[in-house]
Amino acid sequence: MGKGEKTKKIIIETAQKLFAEKGYAAVTMKDICEVCGLSRGGLYRHFSSTTSIFIAILENDIEINSEIVSDAIKAGTPAIRILDGYFSEEKAALFREDNGFYFAVHEFAFHVPEQRSYFEQRVSAAVNLVSMILKYGMKTGEFRVLDVDDVAYHILSFWDGLKTSSPMLTITEEFVDRQIHLIKELII
Repeated sequence: MGKGEKTKKIIIETAQKLFAEKGYAAVTMKDICEVCGLSRGGLYRHFSSTTSIFIAILENDIEINSEIVSDAIKAGTPAIRILDGYFSEEKAALFREDNGFYFAVHEFAFHVPEQRSYFEQRVSAAVNLVSMILKYGMKTGEFRVLDVDDVAYHILSFWDGLKTSSPMLTITEEFVDRQIHLIKELII
C-alpha cells in the first residue's frame, strides 16, 4: 500500500469515528483536517467533500463483508458458522464505542437527498450479502427452504433498527442473544 492509499485509509478510519461522535451533518472538512493532522490541500487531494468521505466509508464496509462471506463459502465453511459470524459481527457493532455511526448513516440519507439512491443500493447490497448466506445454507441442507429475500430483509431490518436505536436505548447482550435465537429458529 502506497503512501497515498495509507493516508486515504487513515482519513476514512478517522472520519468514521468523527461521524459517529458528531453525526453526519455536524462534521466539516475542517474538522476532518484537524483530527487527521492534514492541510486542506492534503485532504482535498483525496476527497472533495464530507459526502465523498462518507460514501468511501460505506463502500469499504460492504466490500469487506462481502469478501469475508464469499471466501468462507468458497472454503466450504458450514453455513451456520458463517451466519453465526455475521451475527457476532453485527452484535459487536451494537456495543462498540462508535455505534453512533449507524445513526449518522440514516442522517446522511436524509440530509443528502441526491444520495438516497446510493443508500438504497447499500441496503440492496446488505440484503444480497445475507441472501448469499441463506442460499448457501439451503444448498448445503443446513437451513430450511425460505423466501430468501424476505428473510434477508427482515434480518437486515432487525439489525438496522437495533444499531440506530442503541445509542439512545439500553440494549443488553442477553436481549440481543434472545433475538438472534428467534431468528435462527426461523432459519434452521
